[in-house]
Amino acid sequence: MSRAERREYAVGILATLVILAVLSFTAMSNRRRAEGADTAFHVTAEFGRADGVSVGSPVRIAGMEIGKVARMTLDPRFRALITLEFPRGVDLPDDSAASIQTDGLFGQKFIEVQPGGSETLLKSGGRISYAQDSVILEDLIATIVARAKASRAGTSP
Repeated sequence: MSRAERREYAVGILATLVILAVLSFTAMSNRRRAEGADTAFHVTAEFGRADGVSVGSPVRIAGMEIGKVARMTLDPRFRALITLEFPRGVDLPDDSAASIQTDGLFGQKFIEVQPGGSETLLKSGGRISYAQDSVILEDLIATIVARAKASRAGTSP
């Protein structure tokens, strides 16, 4: 066997080992993600408007980021069903509330969860009953302007 043939065999064997290593790493990585799903706690909340919230948006409790939006779908009544994902060990009372908030005036939207006072806890797959929709800045400004006009018209001689 010539030197060139030995080099080709060595390169072929090395390439095969690299491909096997990449495939093994990918398989292990996918398995960890699937196992990680078992360690997550999911609850849903129903909103009339979910403007500015998307999959991956933060979920906060007491101002601290504790979870994320895992899924968003429409129900048959065209309301937004948002699935919130928390790590296991987050115990939420079944009378907790969720609201869509904005980080500052023009900041990122997030979901704030206010834990209730019930001793009964939500189970994974449960539903948050109390949800407050997103406030649209344009609607808020229009309301303020309309009230100012009405007030001005009422005080004119």
